[in-house]
Amino acid sequence: MSIHLEDRWFRRSQRGADRVRTARYGQAPCYRAHFIDSTGTRKTKTFRNRRDAERWVVKTEVAHLLKGTV
Repeated sequence: MSIHLEDRWFRRSQRGADRVRTARYGQAPCYRAHFIDSTGTRKTKTFRNRRDAERWVVKTEVAHLLKGTV
């Protein structure tokens, strides 16, 4: 399982140091978390702020790790 957190308002420039606005800038929600579970199904959830998105990613990852060991 791989979990990714995506900032939908900004991306890195080709030089890699600068952040550049995307076409979605200013449109809610800003962050998208997505993962592919063990069955190959892609799950996606969007969030208004990064803190909530990171919490969801951690909770999801822990739940899947515990599910695999039980």
